[in-house]
Amino acid sequence: MQEILIGIVGAGTVGGGVIKILGRRIENLRQERGLPIRIARIADKDPKRREQLASFGAICTADAQDILDDPEIRIVVELVGGTTFARELVLAALGRKKHVITANKALLAEYGPQIFEAAARENVSVYFEAAVGGGMPIIKALREGLVANNILSIKTIINGTCNYILTKMSREGVTFAAALDEAQKKGFAEADPALDVGGGDSGHKVAILASLAGGGYVPFSSISIEGITAIGKDDIAFAAELGYTIKLLGIIKKNGDDDAIDVRVHPAMLHARHILASVSDVYNAVLLEGDAVGQILLYGKGAGELPTASAVISDIIDVAHNISCRTGVRIPMLYYSSSREMPVKPIESIEGRYYLRFTVQDKPGVLASIAGLLGDEGISLASVMQKEGFPQKGVPVIMLTHSALEKNLRSALTRIEAMHYIKDRTQVIRIEE
Repeated sequence: MQEILIGIVGAGTVGGGVIKILGRRIENLRQERGLPIRIARIADKDPKRREQLASFGAICTADAQDILDDPEIRIVVELVGGTTFARELVLAALGRKKHVITANKALLAEYGPQIFEAAARENVSVYFEAAVGGGMPIIKALREGLVANNILSIKTIINGTCNYILTKMSREGVTFAAALDEAQKKGFAEADPALDVGGGDSGHKVAILASLAGGGYVPFSSISIEGITAIGKDDIAFAAELGYTIKLLGIIKKNGDDDAIDVRVHPAMLHARHILASVSDVYNAVLLEGDAVGQILLYGKGAGELPTASAVISDIIDVAHNISCRTGVRIPMLYYSSSREMPVKPIESIEGRYYLRFTVQDKPGVLASIAGLLGDEGISLASVMQKEGFPQKGVPVIMLTHSALEKNLRSALTRIEAMHYIKDRTQVIRIEE
């Protein structure tokens, strides 16, 4: 069989891991799988990186165009990130009938239809296991292993940086700023952590999962996204006292009676007994429910050199098998199209329970006033807790609600926060069962 040549663009953390593992395993893969794969070219702009790279016989270059121009390269692996050069590279590779493998969640979340439609026109594949969940095979599970199921819901902790920060705040009682600083020192957070702590990284991944689970394109721009920057150490402590833990969740829910899909990213309180509550440090987890299989949990490292490289190499093997069997596209992605855009349920129409932390003056009648204003919007209370020892900032009053419509809650909070006894902005955290 003719050799299947691979071109890798980007030899950074993930790219270096792919080259390292594939270089060591390539002979075994040839013998065990019968796949004559070979890394033919590696493109990276950093001359120092190219000099230090163990290339395993591949030609190293500074110009990705060399990979595009090589007619014998059948598979292009994009590992540069971003949505500008990477998009141009991927579209150019598809236009030359080369299969593409990418770990780029932002690219697929924001430009997925353009990319998958280009692949369909040229009868080539785009594989992207490493884009979501690092080494956890959630993409393959949704595209292949669970195709017999209607996916009813997905709840996921999908950003290791945020999970590490919230874990540290919970264990050590430190502030968000202190936990973030520690995460940066350990290399778990970027110098500019905004995409992670602001929820955007989770949003990109959740948009991809929602599109796969929903069978249509869920635009990243239509997802409600909240990060963890407003979570205080007091909220972590109060949640623990109430028997809950706070996690940044990506949530996807389908209602059979509603065409719109519920897709959102935000901090959420989980009961301490919830299976996701124990997911700590930099680990990720995906809890999904199918109508046939029930609940399934995938757990593991969601990022890092080797876990992510493992997912990339699994895609390389899949595409190489397709080529060896003369199958251009084994798993069509026709539904991931701008013509199949799915409506997303507005966050205001979500119904659920809430944790509310009011900061108030310590005076008679305040609790009754707040409860009355909530009651005017049909919001009833499950429990109330008033804390002492905060004379400078005002008194924290914590309320847990019964199930309520978010629109009604927002209306009530607008009225409550206009009251003279409110000393600070109200903290709102949704409770997930």
